[in-house]
Amino acid sequence: MVHSGFCAMGFRFWWLMVALPTDWTPYESQVAFETAEFLFTHNQMSIGQINTLLDLWAAMLIKHEDSSPFASHHNLYDTIDSTPLGDIALESFLVSYKGVKPAENVPPWMKATYEVWFPNPHLLIHNILANPDFDGKIEYTPYQDYNDNDQCCFKKNFSDDWAWKQADKISEDPDMHGSTFMPLIVRSDKTTVSVATGHTKYHPLYLLIGNVFNSVETGMLVLLGFPTADHIPCSSLQH
Repeated sequence: MVHSGFCAMGFRFWWLMVALPTDWTPYESQVAFETAEFLFTHNQMSIGQINTLLDLWAAMLIKHEDSSPFASHHNLYDTIDSTPLGDIALESFLVSYKGVKPAENVPPWMKATYEVWFPNPHLLIHNILANPDFDGKIEYTPYQDYNDNDQCCFKKNFSDDWAWKQADKISEDPDMHGSTFMPLIVRSDKTTVSVATGHTKYHPLYLLIGNVFNSVETGMLVLLGFPTADHIPCSSLQH
């Protein structure tokens, strides 16, 4: 169990501190940010074409003693890589197969070492709870719902007996009074990356808290882990 405490009135989460409208860090301006967003997200331009565009842009601005938002594709990519993502830095670890291997013709994936990238799950949940878009769409108290025939209806996670029992267990600890039960859902889904990878298939891990309205479940999904290997059998990922 994660140790916790109660927030004083007026307390503001540090990860919700709003930057000034003119602060585009690590981009030098709004134009630089929108250029990066266009080239990387919308247009997905090749490296050679990015360099050509930036050179033409810079040549046009020489007479004004100005320069293009980025000196080259290296400068563009380095700036994108340094962009804060919810104030959560990515960490990584190495993983390899430790089970029994066949005597002959050992599959390459059993001998390889793979790198997995992930953000701090605790901070991911903090960001979800602090997101004003989800205000009023998170349930904090288990409940029992009955129809006109006095039959119990199970529609959401917090309307079932399991959530009710978990809340009872939490209430047994006086230090946890005022807390809520928050189940975590972790799932993997195949994702095909077509640009520059030849339609490579990955299986990223996603995190979702279980006490949210059905209408916002998809929008609340956050990336929990990303294995860099694309050819690990699905049965191995399940274990």
